[in-house]
Amino acid sequence: MVGVVTAITDVPEGVTRSQILPGEPFDVLEFTSTHGWGRSPIDGTVGFVSRSSLIEEYAPTHIVLARQAVVHADPSTTRPLPLSLPMGSRVVAASANDEWREVDGGYVAASALHPLSDGAGDAVDHALRLRDVPFATGGRSGSGLDPAGLIFLAWSLAGSPPPRFLDLQASHFGTPLAEGDTLKRGDVIFFADHVAMLVDGDTAIHVDDVVRCVSLAALDRFGPIRARRRPA
Repeated sequence: MVGVVTAITDVPEGVTRSQILPGEPFDVLEFTSTHGWGRSPIDGTVGFVSRSSLIEEYAPTHIVLARQAVVHADPSTTRPLPLSLPMGSRVVAASANDEWREVDGGYVAASALHPLSDGAGDAVDHALRLRDVPFATGGRSGSGLDPAGLIFLAWSLAGSPPPRFLDLQASHFGTPLAEGDTLKRGDVIFFADHVAMLVDGDTAIHVDDVVRCVSLAALDRFGPIRARRRPA
């Protein structure tokens, strides 16, 4: 388990393949002097993580739904701390009052959290809250995202986790749609090296330099559509 967003790399100090988010487990199979090699049970990625980032395992109760859940020194907005938990982080949260939850390190707004045991809401709504989050290689949190990471995070929060990587999403997520089928909100369209999700019949959300909404016509620069999928 990790306490901060941590890269999973192909080799020690190598290219980031994915991430572990705060409160997520990581199954270490072997240690080197500086890294642990293993697998994320959340997204299936195999690789190396910094040994110094690993902490003792605990049992989270809630997941962060806000893009960034700011941690406060007390249950009010008067004393924000220089600490926030990105969307997708997992925490142990206890009720302080109707509006605040106590977490390790302080307090966060109750509206920023959701019980971990429940799928929470609409994937498109989750994605829309991530607008302007920057691109990050291997990113899948409210701090930074790659194109497949946006789909993974939004649909995981909605209770239907897809495969982590674009090629598997394009072939195994939900059900395939034929070229002539009418696309609707939440459908996912795949290009050779890119993916976007439908907000409505004319608009999609995707990761460019940041997460942004664009017209479907603006996606033509990624080439022909290779697959269309409707998540279950």
